[in-house]
Amino acid sequence: MDLVSVSDSDLRKIGLNDSPNHGREDLRQEIAKLYPGVSSEEVLVCTGTSEALYILFHLLLSNESTVALYMPSFQALYEVPSMLGAKIVPVPVSSKLSAEDWEHLHADLYILNHPHNPTGLDFEAREIPKLIELLKNKNKPVLFDEHYRFLDFKHPIGWTGVSPKDRFYGTGSFTKCFGVTGLRVGWLIADIETIKRARSFKDYLTHTVSPISEFLALHLLQKKDLLIPKIKTQVEKNIAYFQSRLPELSEIISIDKIFGGLVSFLKLKEGIRSEDYADLLFQKTGVFVLPGNNFEMEGYLRIGYGESNEKFKWGIDTWIQHSPLI
Repeated sequence: MDLVSVSDSDLRKIGLNDSPNHGREDLRQEIAKLYPGVSSEEVLVCTGTSEALYILFHLLLSNESTVALYMPSFQALYEVPSMLGAKIVPVPVSSKLSAEDWEHLHADLYILNHPHNPTGLDFEAREIPKLIELLKNKNKPVLFDEHYRFLDFKHPIGWTGVSPKDRFYGTGSFTKCFGVTGLRVGWLIADIETIKRARSFKDYLTHTVSPISEFLALHLLQKKDLLIPKIKTQVEKNIAYFQSRLPELSEIISIDKIFGGLVSFLKLKEGIRSEDYADLLFQKTGVFVLPGNNFEMEGYLRIGYGESNEKFKWGIDTWIQHSPLI
């Protein structure tokens, strides 16, 4: 409770009746402040971004839909559309994200996840106006999944492409960035009519978010300007330490520039299967990384930087002590 300066007596005052289906008003107002021109009526509080994505995909997609998104990608962004019968149009990720990547694509829904999971890449500032204009000209719905927006390493908070009037929808959360994933609070940003439909769909899923989680989420968002610089400092120290020791990991060939978020993608030497490597690393050291085949991209590992500096340093040092593994 120290993170949000909430006392036991504060928690005892929280009623355990259902929260409003669309989320408590003061929390929705706080979330709306993150998006220029968005009102609280265009916000739906969800049980994590997973629920927000699940609902929106069911509202927008059918078995004849096409969905374009960067690959590799966070699994829910393509697995749920695939489950609904949609065709995935993969947009390959190179060493940078560019508006030109989307120029010649045709789809029923465009998904942009930034800062990008699993690579940590994002668009350079000069690319963003080009991207927005290009997407507007397509006259199709766009989803901006901005889960790591709170950890932009160049700005106090990352850019957003969300604009409900243009059918530029948004999903987001702070729980991973702030290290409070157990709260399970996320949100959907959309026009009022879409939010009404999403609320009806949510009635058949979780119905409401825990009032305790909503109370803590409100306090965390209200203190974000104090929390974010401390968290960024911790994460950037971890990134710098890993990059300084990277030459000692002979199985890793390269790493892309990290613009934001808590993760990056590491390229393995040719011939090393990512799942074999990740399993062996965990068995020998207790250090956990995700294999690239979990993202439909063999030959890579995803590493996370969200641990305390002390524990992260121990993990990297232990990894190096056992290198080469394969």
